[in-house]
Amino acid sequence: MDASLNQQLSLAAVAMSGAALFFSLLAAFPGLKSVLAAVRDGVLWFSLFLVLGAGGFLVWKQVTNQPSASFSATNAVDSPTTATSPPQAGR
Repeated sequence: MDASLNQQLSLAAVAMSGAALFFSLLAAFPGLKSVLAAVRDGVLWFSLFLVLGAGGFLVWKQVTNQPSASFSATNAVDSPTTATSPPQAGR
């Protein structure tokens, strides 16, 4: 993972958790509690999907960038497939 992507994901996580904290503190007011609680829950769900999606994307990038261990005809060793031995006398 490159440094800029790591920094962007870290900043996004900090921003989302800061927004969630802000809405949690605002939800303490009784008159706005139900509205702000719904907004807070939306922010928390969005940040959860963002973190899980970014993690899944990074795993997918790691899996697709790995070289595959496939066997091809060009990698085969040129050797005879059957070995012949001289006939043995007396048998």
